[in-house]
Amino acid sequence: MQRYLTVLFVMLLAAAVTAVADTGHRDTRLPDIGDPASRTLSVSQEKRLGEELIREVRQRVPISDDAEVRHYIQDLGNRLLSHAETPDFDFEFFVVDSNTINAFAMPGGYIGINTGLIMRTENESELAAVMAHEIAHVTQRHIARSLDATRGSGLRTLGILLAAILLGVHDPDMGSAAAMAGMAGSIQEQINYTRAHEREADNIGIRILASAGLDPEGMPRFFERLDQATQYADRPPEFLSTHPVTQNRIAESRSRAQSYGRTEVRESEMFNFMRARLVVAKADDADSAIRHFRAASDNGDGVTRLAARYGLALAHIRKGDADQAMDIINELLESDDGHVPLYMALAEAQREADRYDDAISTYELALTLFPENYPVTIGLAEALIHNNRADEARDLVRRQIRRRGPDMDLYRLQARAAAAAGRPFESRLAMAEYYQMSGRFRLAVDQLNQIIDSPDAEINDRSRAVSRRQEIVRLFEARNR
Repeated sequence: MQRYLTVLFVMLLAAAVTAVADTGHRDTRLPDIGDPASRTLSVSQEKRLGEELIREVRQRVPISDDAEVRHYIQDLGNRLLSHAETPDFDFEFFVVDSNTINAFAMPGGYIGINTGLIMRTENESELAAVMAHEIAHVTQRHIARSLDATRGSGLRTLGILLAAILLGVHDPDMGSAAAMAGMAGSIQEQINYTRAHEREADNIGIRILASAGLDPEGMPRFFERLDQATQYADRPPEFLSTHPVTQNRIAESRSRAQSYGRTEVRESEMFNFMRARLVVAKADDADSAIRHFRAASDNGDGVTRLAARYGLALAHIRKGDADQAMDIINELLESDDGHVPLYMALAEAQREADRYDDAISTYELALTLFPENYPVTIGLAEALIHNNRADEARDLVRRQIRRRGPDMDLYRLQARAAAAAGRPFESRLAMAEYYQMSGRFRLAVDQLNQIIDSPDAEINDRSRAVSRRQEIVRLFEARNR
């Protein structure tokens, strides 16, 4: 039964994508005939399509809720973007909690990175290489250009491809079957164009890497190692299924990377911290993670030993041994200039030991050292709520939203803080924003209706609820038109 539902979802999603794109196409009066991509999908249409598809992804794909990993990936993405020529897109990098090795770009600047990819890369340049490649797919508007090349079949193909991405996370075999079945009639027509896209994304991605102070040879090095490791596998990783790697492509990318000469490589230690964090989260049990990081700290150099000791502390937290974790982190903080993950781990251990006053002090110190830091803000707000200081948590989160912009996790945290502070209508407004960002429009409208229908609601709250309900209903109607 589950497989029948899965196939039905593929069909419905493909139809939904076509409907969204067709709706945008009807609104176009004067297409930009100078840009081949814009003949089929303008930048504004691609934005709207991306917004629709990311809502589907947020509902159906296991998005990571680890604030530290998500913040790191967004930061690394922003570093790369600062050296890329980008169209008018607000890029969002999100982390998919999946062990499969994959990354994918969606319309409008939404780029997904699987945790499996982060764990498989050996350094920050390799991870950044894949991200830069996906950025290039977006900046060169390869999705829109593919649609222009395939004309009538393109929108359907896009829907099937997205469905395959979504399904591949949960059931890789079903995802591949869905993609193969749906694309059988058009894949040969597109293959040369796709190769051109991949070559262009490689070249631009390598240039972005070099400009950002990362190792441009990270791209051919990772592609080659991935290709060698999967030569005898029953089926390749999802990334190789959608980004075929050939010896010629590896050679071309290596030649391109070497043309930049020897450059100063500036990799962040955050990569090693986040990999360690994921190893602990994915380990079968805390004891196996402890054994792994003990061996790594004994055999590693200065950088890897620091991350290994950090991972060891996290493994002890997972085991429930908070005191041992605090001893390790305090030792690291005495000899280290200070990294955000160390303060976060110390506060996490203090919370595990039910020492919330100490945890709040640690978060506040970290926020002094690293102002407005996203994961520190979230950790401090959660600790404040637990310590019956919800008003402070609410103010903290609201400031972060004003600085960062719409964010699902911040809206959900604001709803918790406002409810704990005795502000139920603000809580419902925040939850409405959370629901609409995840595409659950009916739940969003229900939150707003409860404000509008309440005799206790202030006029300002009721007015905001009415306004937001109108906007959300318009979004819902556009999606279902």
